[in-house]
Amino acid sequence: MKAYISKRAARAAERIHEGWRQRADHPNTFSVELLAAIESLETSGGFGTSYPTARHPQLRRVLLPKSRCHVYFEVDEGKQVINILHVWDGRRERGPSL
Repeated sequence: MKAYISKRAARAAERIHEGWRQRADHPNTFSVELLAAIESLETSGGFGTSYPTARHPQLRRVLLPKSRCHVYFEVDEGKQVINILHVWDGRRERGPSL
């Protein structure tokens, strides 16, 4: 499967990456985890936790354990694609609007 990252997810990932780059002891932690998660999604596809919403009943998310961020995605089996809709810093007190 091939993963596609939405503009919203790309902007969020860039913001989180910048925060890690500027303030973390290990500034590449988030980026390394995110790339590894995307690679795993492309090879495995079906993992993650179900996180359905009204607009996205098939939504799933995967936790990046070291950075504590979540990657929100949907799998389109027919087209063999994974659509990454958002990347969210899990340390925030609420979840994203999806």
